[in-house]
Amino acid sequence: MVPGRGRAPENRRARRRRLALAAAVLAVPTVFALAAVGRSPAERPAVSAPDPLGAEAESSQKERVADKVPSPEKSCDHLLVLVDREHALPASYTPRDLVPLRAYGVPLLDPELLLRREAAENLALLVRAAASDGHELVVASAYRSYAEQRAAHARWASYYGDENAGGLSALPGHSQHQLGTAVDFTNAAADYAVWQGFGRTAASRWLERNAHRYGFVLAYPMGRQAETGYAWEPWHYRYIGEPAARQLQRRGLGLQEFLVREGVLPRCGGRGGADGGG
Repeated sequence: MVPGRGRAPENRRARRRRLALAAAVLAVPTVFALAAVGRSPAERPAVSAPDPLGAEAESSQKERVADKVPSPEKSCDHLLVLVDREHALPASYTPRDLVPLRAYGVPLLDPELLLRREAAENLALLVRAAASDGHELVVASAYRSYAEQRAAHARWASYYGDENAGGLSALPGHSQHQLGTAVDFTNAAADYAVWQGFGRTAASRWLERNAHRYGFVLAYPMGRQAETGYAWEPWHYRYIGEPAARQLQRRGLGLQEFLVREGVLPRCGGRGGADGGG
């Protein structure tokens, strides 16, 4: 017998089986595709489309604290409103819920200091927590009206001999103090004065570690003058609410960058707050 000749029918049958199997395998995706086309939209399997914004942008959107843009008349009252060298409050803006800090047992250099109610309540908790850890915190400045800021800026500008006031004083309308949510701290270790020496005290280090737990954040950190427009102010803290403060701390952002991302602009003056600039 010639080798291989007797196996020819068997080889042909094997080839036919392989071809049939291959055809069946190729037909499976087609069947599923046709079945999917024939289904109603509700029955079709969900397919994830590529995200043009990317995962980072989606994450950033999910982490925004300001869930919606406030109306113009409420924008200046928003805890996350952006007030800086480019964005001003109108001269007429005064928070409606100012309360005397002395009523909350907060140590003060001036007994007439005011702050917005929510900020005052949390400031009292912060000061008591610091005291229980052995750190003295005294508030030297809180709410400041447009007119008061104009006078304060004029004094600093005169002292430094330039309108920028040494990078330590905002023009009227551009100060966070007008929001009624910013405070300046001092203590005995800093000679009860508002100056950078406060930043070398144990109380200042305590604030850096714990202020966010009570909704307060350092407004003008060291090394961020190009971003904020102001020199390091270890005494100046702003209340933005505990959820926002914790998120800022977790993401390692400065207050300026955080507020820019949130995008709440002061529009209560009708022209983006521009009539508040000095």
